[in-house]
Amino acid sequence: MAHSTSDEDLVRGTLGGDENAFSLLYERYRAPVYATAYRIIQDAEGARDATQEIFIKLYRSLPAWKSEKSRFTTWLYKLAANHSIDCWRSRRSRAESPWPDEAGQADQMIRESVLAEAFQSPSQQVESRELVDQIRRCVDTLPELQKKVFILRFFQELKLEEIAEMEACSLGTVKTSLFRATQTLRRRLRRFRERP
Repeated sequence: MAHSTSDEDLVRGTLGGDENAFSLLYERYRAPVYATAYRIIQDAEGARDATQEIFIKLYRSLPAWKSEKSRFTTWLYKLAANHSIDCWRSRRSRAESPWPDEAGQADQMIRESVLAEAFQSPSQQVESRELVDQIRRCVDTLPELQKKVFILRFFQELKLEEIAEMEACSLGTVKTSLFRATQTLRRRLRRFRERP
């Protein structure tokens, strides 16, 4: 029964005071929302906290959702991604590491830059850690849309079309933002590599 009930019906039920309807929404989307939060925050406890906060925000924001403007899942994942990015920023501002060492996997250029520590000399390990820190700093300085598109594409592994729908912008805008973000990172990392 719960699986055959549409998201729209569950939202209407929740807004009508049916607590069970929201519980069903929570059970249906808890795992994908957690996955979204984890991919961005890269910390299990932080992702669990963010997931709870996202569902609280969802409950409070349900009256604002318009089915004629976006699918429920698109709206929910945008809310989840935005909140997770806010949490990621907050962790960064507290000097916690928001990016895992595997951050280099975002792009072939970065993937090649961060070598497995098992195959590195101590001086190479130091250089790799410096490079990861440089990548973090570079991404942090990107304009808001470029940063968001970069994170959603490479960490959440969303398609460009999905990002465009989430951000309510054209596919061309998403492509341009991703291209500019990648070019900026390449330029800055090239300078980092070429330093004496």
